[in-house]
Amino acid sequence: MKVCYEERNGKKYAFRSTSRREPGKKYPVTIKEYLGVVDPETGAIIPKKVKTESMKFTLKDGSFRIKDYGNVMIAKKVCDDIGIQEDLSLSFGNADKSILCLAMAQALAPTPFMDTEITLESTYIREILGMGRTDFTSQRMSEITKILGESTGCMDDLFTLRAKRFSGDRFLYDLTSQSTYSELGGFAEWGKNRDGESLKQINIGLATSSRGDPIAFEMFPGSVSDIVTLKRFSQSMNTKVPGCTLVMDRGFESAGNIASMMNDGIDFVMPSTVSSKVMKKLLTDFAPDVTKPEFDRIHDGHVYSVQERSVGIIETESGFEYVSDDDENFADAKFRLKAYVCFDSKKRSDDEQELKMALMEKIRELDGKKFKDPARTFAKKAGWTAKYLEYSLDSEGRMKVSYKNNAMTFFRNRAGMFIMLTPNMDWEVSMTAYDTRNCVEMAFEIFKNELDGKRGRTGDPVRARGRLFIKFLALMIRVRMQLIVTESNIKGLTVENMLMSAATYKIIDDDGLRVRNEKTKKVREIFQLFEVDDPAQLSVGDVTE
Repeated sequence: MKVCYEERNGKKYAFRSTSRREPGKKYPVTIKEYLGVVDPETGAIIPKKVKTESMKFTLKDGSFRIKDYGNVMIAKKVCDDIGIQEDLSLSFGNADKSILCLAMAQALAPTPFMDTEITLESTYIREILGMGRTDFTSQRMSEITKILGESTGCMDDLFTLRAKRFSGDRFLYDLTSQSTYSELGGFAEWGKNRDGESLKQINIGLATSSRGDPIAFEMFPGSVSDIVTLKRFSQSMNTKVPGCTLVMDRGFESAGNIASMMNDGIDFVMPSTVSSKVMKKLLTDFAPDVTKPEFDRIHDGHVYSVQERSVGIIETESGFEYVSDDDENFADAKFRLKAYVCFDSKKRSDDEQELKMALMEKIRELDGKKFKDPARTFAKKAGWTAKYLEYSLDSEGRMKVSYKNNAMTFFRNRAGMFIMLTPNMDWEVSMTAYDTRNCVEMAFEIFKNELDGKRGRTGDPVRARGRLFIKFLALMIRVRMQLIVTESNIKGLTVENMLMSAATYKIIDDDGLRVRNEKTKKVREIFQLFEVDDPAQLSVGDVTE
């Protein structure tokens, strides 16, 4: 940040110049803020009369400030309900209020960290937490995020406390990516970018409760696959809550991961990728019987065909491998688990429709056309659909594209089928548990779309971890807000319009005399929904200077 000057029509004007990074832009953009005109005799800056960013207005007899109050009350009530400050106090000591202050600021206004001071100037966050005029300037924010990024032990203590609050619940785990222009000290690497951006990335592992409440997070290099992260995560969660239950997607499934979790006594449920010979055999064995009524089961108003099988895990020289319950090596299996082989007729229809739409698009693109190098063109343009398509050339060299009969038959035999793996759960419980998977997806969506988490804006991996930690705390607040709003019966209510409506309830501070404007009907309705107790008088501890 620096002060620059411009001369116009014989007058000299001063501006504050600040660089910041913005989503979608490769290089920082420069923001100029007008400060005032320069006195030609003294060289002093004659300031502008109104400082709108801090909502401070100068009057003849003093000044007053207007600050958002209702939305802050909502955020504070949510924090109290989920016990964030209590857990921060136990894990970070007397830094709890400062950290919570930043988390609330991000939850209400997810701006770049350098603009945190602006958010705090325009809201009642510092006052409601008793923080006075604590400094959160851009330079101070850089120092704080570095300190937090180095405090991995304190973070882990907090994650343990959060996990214990949900002891007895099932924990959901998934991975997402965060794009970055920076190298992040080697953390940023090319990998499966879940936002479809052509940028390096870091991977973020997130654990939530079965409702989506964030429990813990971890940073991984961008090239690390889902399978690799699971062992570290599962052991960490089992240390926090021994005997916990994990729910994961198919990307984490491997015989080695399952053996590790079963060795640690962790219960889990996850679908199989059906990549091993054993899993393929289970599907093939059940395919002829999927229409028999004795295999029909109902879950959540939907009919499935289900066959229960057992799968063993043996250790070989090359690692862990699956064996089916009709294999002679099954008796020697070190671990055994249930494999529910399922068939969903609706899913089969949907899968076949999706596949045929993709295949027909490729046929229309290639059929009847001439190419200089047909084999190379077909391989490039067909992509993954080449598994189901083949081509021939007519007498004039035109391409004739058709289905591979064997591949299509194989697909139809497998379409709509999947396998659920679990050590102990019965089928109904495992399906119910897996149905909660969309809750961790909800948390990721809020993190990226509502908390500005798609793009990292620092080149320091330590500060990146510190920033993620603050975003993680803000995510706790936003997820709980989302759950309350979703479960309400208020038509058309969203978290965003709820916070905007609540922000119309403001504090007016006239040289220390603080009053609140009138609550609208909408604000009263929102306060009732979140069970906010608005005190008749402001606390003596509420200070602005």
